[in-house]
Amino acid sequence: MASALYILAIKRISWISTLLILLIGGCLGILVFYFLGAFINQLIDKLLDRWRKDKSPSKIFSSSSRRIINIKSKYGLMGISFLTPLLFSIPLGCFLATRFFKKSNQTLLIMLLGVVFWTAVLSFTKFIVSM
Repeated sequence: MASALYILAIKRISWISTLLILLIGGCLGILVFYFLGAFINQLIDKLLDRWRKDKSPSKIFSSSSRRIINIKSKYGLMGISFLTPLLFSIPLGCFLATRFFKKSNQTLLIMLLGVVFWTAVLSFTKFIVSM
């Protein structure tokens, strides 16, 4: 989606081409990084389990863990999905979604809907600008 600003600036690409490019690229990015993020999260969990066996469990929340919990509870999956294409980038947004919402069956669908939403917004913008 970062390339969307470049595509919007080019006058010779039609808004339909912009729609197709953003939709295909965004959805492929979500699919690749969603499953890659899930795999990386499994590796992180395995490494943390090994590390936790060696140390006694800490029951005190750190400031970083509290911040992560606040972001998760304040914005949720819909917020991550909505902000992913523009603020987080697709790889980071998919990593966060698979980290926080790995047990939800709708995570992938909601992430794809976020990309479809921004594709429609940016393509409509291209349509208005090119008139």
